[in-house]
Amino acid sequence: MIDFITATDWTIRALEILIIVFLLATLNKHRSALFFGGKSNLKSIDDHTMHSCFIAALTVMVFHFVSSSLAQYIITIEMSKLALRQFFYFTMFSCSMAFVVALFFMHSIRGCTFSTTARFCLYLALAQSVVQLIQFIMRGLLDNSMLSPAYSFSVVALNILSLGVVAIYPVKKFTRSLTKEGI
Repeated sequence: MIDFITATDWTIRALEILIIVFLLATLNKHRSALFFGGKSNLKSIDDHTMHSCFIAALTVMVFHFVSSSLAQYIITIEMSKLALRQFFYFTMFSCSMAFVVALFFMHSIRGCTFSTTARFCLYLALAQSVVQLIQFIMRGLLDNSMLSPAYSFSVVALNILSLGVVAIYPVKKFTRSLTKEGI
């Protein structure tokens, strides 16, 4: 099971990078505005959607890399098993909540509205934080492994759903460009 989760994690990481690269390639003329733009670059609803989707995709990628790396590091720490579980699940819960805060913060700095993509990313992150908190209570405080299989499945499923959500916008952009070109 651990090999499957590790393989899935690396696959998701690679696909997230691919989505960011694809967004940057597809939105070539907006590349600098996506990283350094502000309210002056947001002239239409499409501009708001584009910036919001890019922020969501970038934030999902960064936080997935950070939380995965942090999780791998935490499991190598020498401490009692129960304390390690508590630290691990609380840290993963904190990462999910930090993602929510970062996504809100990035949208407020940019001054753009939340796209459907960004909203779904928020919902999935909140679901992830609830799963992490339940596992913290069950496994970290009560020392009960009853929900561990459901936890593992939920984490993988929520990460795959997040990947799918951030992939929708670039796929739509790509298919629109193909239909405009008449392919």
